[in-house]
Amino acid sequence: MSDSSFLEAGQLASLKAKLRSGTTGAPAPGPAPSSLPDLGVIFFSGLSGDSDPYELLLEVSRYVDGAGFGAIWTPERHFTDAGGAYPNPAVLGAALAMITENVRIRAGSINLPLHNVLRAAEEWALVDNLSGGRVDLAVAPGWHARDFVLDPDAFQDRAQVLNRSREQLQDLWRGNTVQRTDALGESHDILTFPRPVQPELPVWLTSSKSEDAWRFAGENGFNVLSALINFGPPELKKRIDIYREARARVGLDPDAGVVSLMLHTYVGADMDEAVETVRPAMIEYLGSFVTQHATSGQSESRDKSETLRTLDQDRAEFLEMVFQRYVTSSSLIGDAKQARATLEGFHDMGVNEVACLVDFGLSKDEVLASLARLSPLLQNGA
Repeated sequence: MSDSSFLEAGQLASLKAKLRSGTTGAPAPGPAPSSLPDLGVIFFSGLSGDSDPYELLLEVSRYVDGAGFGAIWTPERHFTDAGGAYPNPAVLGAALAMITENVRIRAGSINLPLHNVLRAAEEWALVDNLSGGRVDLAVAPGWHARDFVLDPDAFQDRAQVLNRSREQLQDLWRGNTVQRTDALGESHDILTFPRPVQPELPVWLTSSKSEDAWRFAGENGFNVLSALINFGPPELKKRIDIYREARARVGLDPDAGVVSLMLHTYVGADMDEAVETVRPAMIEYLGSFVTQHATSGQSESRDKSETLRTLDQDRAEFLEMVFQRYVTSSSLIGDAKQARATLEGFHDMGVNEVACLVDFGLSKDEVLASLARLSPLLQNGA
């Protein structure tokens, strides 16, 4: 050891005094970075056991607003029993704005090609005002052909319609006008009212399997809302990497974009209790979800639905197999310890937020008890 490694008596005394007073000159340690994603809740199916779907929505929203969850997502779904409680997320958003103070109020998602973009701008600016600037939107092209009875001409080119409408929506939100022609043939530069609280509208692009959609979101600076539909965690990690690389390629901070992942959620007292509690509801949910694809207008979806229909007596065994695989790898179902491990795994692959899907057939009391077991992770994420 060199002589310079030793302190003189005066220096040693000074250092001891600083150590006793806690003023060594070293910066105070900051909070450790969280090892978990942020948590929100998402509603999607409207199946709520013995509860009215709106009672469940309102009570859960009040709870998560006070417990520190980050967001409440409500979907747009049409003309089906499963999900039919949610035809208009703007209407639900206005209701939620009145009973919450903290959480972000999000459409998850608005199928923008089904809407007049002027009306969408008006409605969501109104919700932004009512909530004090807490609105975020996830936008999607829509996928079910039957939904497009609202606007049949938009179905074939819905991806292009989505991009055009999204650009106009953001322009209107920023205070720019769009040109429209009235019933008498006169052209007008239209500015929508009320003006929103937020100067910029936070936008998520809803995407699951399409790598091109993930790449597009990254290149254009959007956040992403996704779900493990038709692919699993390894494929999700690949798509997140595509997204981050696309952001970097156009000069955006690759880590700044938000990836939000929808996961069926139930945290039980122990693992076995959790699995057995959700089993009947989840198996029914999975069966009804696949069946919905039969009329979606997509050949891959029709094939899956037809496969399920022709299984006959093997149908129950098939759904049990799907349930086991889904619970094991693609859900937030288990006890608190398993929930933490699952969240850490998704955080490590680049998920910033988990949107906890809670309305898939459990009772209101079961949902609230689950969220109470999950909420300590909000304070102990590090």
